[in-house]
Parts: sequence; structure tokens; C-alpha cells
Amino acid sequence: MFYKIIQSIRLFLHRKEKFCGLSFSNFGFVPQNKNFYRLALLHKSASKMAKDGTVLNYERLEFLGDAILGAIMAELVYKFFPQKSEGFLTQIRSKLVSRESLNTIAIRMELNKAVVTKYDISKNKHVYGDVFEAFIGAIYLDQGFAGTKKFIVDYIFPNYIDMKELTTVDRNYKSQVLEWGQKQKKGVEFKTAENLRSKHSRFTCSVLVDGKTLGSGVGESKKTAEQKAAKEMLDGL
Repeated sequence: MFYKIIQSIRLFLHRKEKFCGLSFSNFGFVPQNKNFYRLALLHKSASKMAKDGTVLNYERLEFLGDAILGAIMAELVYKFFPQKSEGFLTQIRSKLVSRESLNTIAIRMELNKAVVTKYDISKNKHVYGDVFEAFIGAIYLDQGFAGTKKFIVDYIFPNYIDMKELTTVDRNYKSQVLEWGQKQKKGVEFKTAENLRSKHSRFTCSVLVDGKTLGSGVGESKKTAEQKAAKEMLDGL
């Protein structure tokens, strides 16, 4: 209780200050160690070297934030849908922590503008989702599990997550294409090729229906390329 009172006082005194594009009022707390957050925004292209030889960038915080975010989202989904099955809960949690969802949140929070990098990463937008996970890792180290959960519940959910949309919109375009193929009794095939020379368009995918190409897509991952190809096909139907 005493700690919460101190936090409330500090937040009131610093309420007009900003850090990483967010006001402390948005955070709901005053960061104790800002170095965690600076590290969360440090892209590997701009890595620094610690005195002991450790390479410093956001990747280790991303690993931590991924685990913490997954645990918090699992608990929230479990409580939000008390009557739903394990399969449904898994699907909703997957949507919440999907790269597409986290990228969108990071950009809307404007974390993308605060990333420190040595080259243009705007075309490689999955990086922003990685940064968001690293940011969650920083909050966890700075504020603990309870503080991180409070940030997600009080700030992220009300401003950036629409639970109704999550339960009604299916963005797994590949599964939609495969389901369409079964219903229409069509032969659907995803053909994916890898180009090691390209960083941003490493994978190229084509969707073939009975041998005819109806959609194509490129992406930094096989999954991204497949989803883009599937979406192009669905848009054309």
C-alpha cells in the first residue's frame, strides 16, 4: 500500500513528462531505470558493447517480453472468456500476440519513431512488434509482473485492442483459402521459394488452384509471404 502511494505521488509530480513518446500519465507509473527502456529501443544494427564484451541491443529483452506478454495475455483471455474451450482461448491469445497485432500496437504507440537504428527499417515492420515485446520486457524488469500487467490492462487493452473484433475477424488467410478449397473441391497448393539475396522480400509464395496461379505474395518470412498470397487470392474471388 505504501509503495502504491509513493508511486501515485511520483506519477502526479511527473505527469507532464514524456519518455519514448509516451507521457508518464500513459505509462501509469514513473520508470525507475530508464536504461531498460533505452535498451528496448536499440536495434541490433546500432548495438553497443558493454565493458565486459556483452553485445547490447533489444533482442534479450524481446525474449523476456515475449514470455511475460504471453503469460499475461493467457490469464486475461482465460478470465475474459470463462465458458470457452481451450482451443478457442489458444486462438484468441495467438491473435493478441501475433506479429501483425504487435506491429500495429507499436506503430500506434509511436514506438517506431523512437527506435535507434543505423538503417531504414520501415519496410521491415515486424521489427516494431519485436520492439514492443522488448518494451514489455523492460517494464517487467523495472516494475515487476504486477506493474506490467497493470500497464497492459489499463493502457494497452483500452486503447489498442478490440476484443469483439478478435472474436469475429479471421485474419488467417491461408486457412481460409484451404477451407475454401475443401468446400469447392478444388486442389489448392502453396508454392514458396526463398531468395537469400533479399532481406525484405526473402520469400516468394504463389497460391495455385487446380494448377492455376490465383495469388502471390512476398515477405521476410515464409508465413508472411503465404498470408499475403492467400489474401490476394481471396480479394480476387
